[in-house]
Amino acid sequence: MIARLVASLVVCLVFTLVSMAPGPGVALVQGQNVTVACGGQGTPPASPAAEPAEATPGAGGGSERVELETGEALLWPAGDRGVLLLHGAAYDAASWEPQASVLAGEGYTVLALETLSPEAVLEGIAFLTGECGVEGVTIVGASAGGGAALGALADDPAGVAGLILLGATGEVETLGDYPKLFTASEGEGLADQLEAMADNAPGEGNETLILPGSTHAQAIFETDQGDVLIEAMLAFLDETES
Repeated sequence: MIARLVASLVVCLVFTLVSMAPGPGVALVQGQNVTVACGGQGTPPASPAAEPAEATPGAGGGSERVELETGEALLWPAGDRGVLLLHGAAYDAASWEPQASVLAGEGYTVLALETLSPEAVLEGIAFLTGECGVEGVTIVGASAGGGAALGALADDPAGVAGLILLGATGEVETLGDYPKLFTASEGEGLADQLEAMADNAPGEGNETLILPGSTHAQAIFETDQGDVLIEAMLAFLDETES
């Protein structure tokens, strides 16, 4: 009886150990987070506070959530040119999903920031040029996001290939020579101000686009002018590559 009981206990112990063992290709790591670099490649954690990148529910086009020092962001890895998206005050990073998917489909690596600050913009540029290896970043700032862009670009940081502002105004005299596109709806009454910004900003590739209607910034994408705006953005990006 005792021998039979001991044998049963040994069998149970062996079964428990086998069931706890990792399967092929599975690593058990305790006390660490694994981060995902640009393009979804696993890398050792930079610090214990680093968060893993993960797929974003409901965000199509292959987006990944990444954790930057200044906050979260969504990434659509694609080609060797970068686009940095800065949302308006009433929006968030995920609100760019339709436009980011189009841009990624055209071969642009896209990063949409959650945090609107000059520091976050500078980190986004550094992430795209460093971690993602893009050759130049075009920044798209909508309304409040445009203000963050202008604050970050006031000292003309490296790595910037272009600037697109949607319904945003501000000082442009200290920006770099890269091309710029200033856009707004006709009903916003910003046409004269945007023309002055295009004239006063450094460089010769500065343009304005005034669309019919009175919709502000990102909300334009929800109107019949949304396709016109995204096509204008793609044309601008094509011009900056040539």
